[in-house]
Amino acid sequence: MTVRSYSRGRSLLAVMRLSVLTFLADPQWLVPSLIAPVIFGLVSYELFSGSGPWFVLYAILGAGMMSMWGQTLYGSGWATGQDRHLGTLEPTLTAPTPYVYIVLGRVVWNTIAGLLGGAIVFVVVAITYGHPIPLANPLLFLLMFAFVITTLAAVGVVFAAAYVYTRYAGFVQNVGEFAFYIGTGCMFPVVLLPFWSNPVSLVLPPTWALDALRYLAIPGYQGFSWGFWGDMAGALGTTAVYLAIAGSVFQRVERHVLEAGDLNDW
Repeated sequence: MTVRSYSRGRSLLAVMRLSVLTFLADPQWLVPSLIAPVIFGLVSYELFSGSGPWFVLYAILGAGMMSMWGQTLYGSGWATGQDRHLGTLEPTLTAPTPYVYIVLGRVVWNTIAGLLGGAIVFVVVAITYGHPIPLANPLLFLLMFAFVITTLAAVGVVFAAAYVYTRYAGFVQNVGEFAFYIGTGCMFPVVLLPFWSNPVSLVLPPTWALDALRYLAIPGYQGFSWGFWGDMAGALGTTAVYLAIAGSVFQRVERHVLEAGDLNDW
């Protein structure tokens, strides 16, 4: 048992290290993850600048979410797509280490990179604002910000699992990118959308987590009627469901590869 745990832990660290090197070796990730969110953050700040001091948080949260999408969700969703594209999916699945640890290593790095992008957006907008960001509890805000990324990562893991079944993962992600921005309430609360769209938004864990973050950070904020704790319960519940779905799919895929030897019939 000890040897197996050590092997899995070492595999997790090796995957994280490889993910970092891949990120640094491929400059295209710097644009959606670090540069574009800063630009969107500054544009959002200028749009909201005349609307009161609390609206600077909308600029930070919206642009920060774009950074987190670009790395946490998009990168994690591509965690299995890249293996399929490079032809390394079947050999990796048949390795002694369960494939979920390989995906988890990529997701952990993508989460860290998403936090980095969000932190850069926060610093740039704060410098532009020229005043202290109106946060009653900065530490709790940062913890909630990290929790939002965790809910995003849960969606990314499900995407990673689902994309084993298709060769059009990149197409699906590109089409759904801006729909995800709107559906989860990145730039504005979901309650401003048509009522019929709310059930669709509530299927996504970040919708609940973002609403909870706004309740925490913005005095007088009016989001979903069930308030902060209802949002937290919904975020935790939907995140657990997403992780359970992803784990079930990965187990099925691994079992299929061990029995058939490849995924050509999928």
